[in-house]
Amino acid sequence: MSSVREDEITPATFADRWGKNLIGTNDIPTQAGFNLGVAEYHATEFEPGNIQEHDDQEALYILSGEGEIQIGDDVHVVNPGTALYVPPHTRHCARCTGGVPLRLVYTHGAV
Repeated sequence: MSSVREDEITPATFADRWGKNLIGTNDIPTQAGFNLGVAEYHATEFEPGNIQEHDDQEALYILSGEGEIQIGDDVHVVNPGTALYVPPHTRHCARCTGGVPLRLVYTHGAV
């Protein structure tokens, strides 16, 4: 398989969001840990239990909603069309500030 539709993927759910890995899965494997997916954040506060940190690098692209994404000590106001980079080993989390969830595309790549 070399293509997938988002609506065919069951989301993984977390306290602050749901996410769907689309590329870099068993159905569409990739090299060097590359993956691409979509997530929707519904948390309205930065909660300690929602902080993420991983060994790889990540890029985010906001599709809809308004919110804030904390990367390290910096808080970025985001809305559709905003792109962000999360370096490896950097704590980050997101929250929505508008009336709808913050929806984004994420991609991870090996360092």
